[in-house]
Amino acid sequence: MLHNSYGEPEEMPIEVFFRENEDFSELENLAITHCRGSILDVGAAAGAHALFMQALDIDVTAIDNSPGCIDTMHMSGMKKLIKEDFWKHKQKYDTLFILMNGLGLAGTLEGLDAFLLHCKSLLNEHGQILIDSSDISYLYEDGLPKPEGYYGNIRYQYEYDGKLGDWFDWVYVDQEKFKEVVASLGMEIEILLTDENDQYLARIY
Repeated sequence: MLHNSYGEPEEMPIEVFFRENEDFSELENLAITHCRGSILDVGAAAGAHALFMQALDIDVTAIDNSPGCIDTMHMSGMKKLIKEDFWKHKQKYDTLFILMNGLGLAGTLEGLDAFLLHCKSLLNEHGQILIDSSDISYLYEDGLPKPEGYYGNIRYQYEYDGKLGDWFDWVYVDQEKFKEVVASLGMEIEILLTDENDQYLARIY
């Protein structure tokens, strides 16, 4: 179960993290086709994307700070694994691959600048960031009160088998706001896809 700061808890199906490539969305497949050079799959979790790219002989490294995720990917056959806090990572790559509403790793809108600048520091010359997010304004269209501050700042807490994790911050950023932030940092952005749920894939370079 996934508890949140805006409403009732929601079920998070475990199989979401263990999908095969035939179950990937159009957005995920498009992101993979845009990968080039050396790739870092950030917050790789169970490794669904990284394992598929590895099977295609793509030069991909998976990073996650969860020992359980690292063990799971190791058992699944992932070769290049890094157990480390992404914020402390310093190696450089041609592509940062940050999906599953990956922009949420910034935590809050206020933390977005620092997150993108850290990502930029990990890019080789002419490198790129492939990242997705969603506009969640639809949550508040039926009378749900908007939170103070930016409406995309959310808090979550996982629950599994009666055990509760810590609450954590996760941000969803609408396209216009994201474009503003990226431009203010002197970077370029290209929206590669927007789906029917207002989830979008962006390429930053």
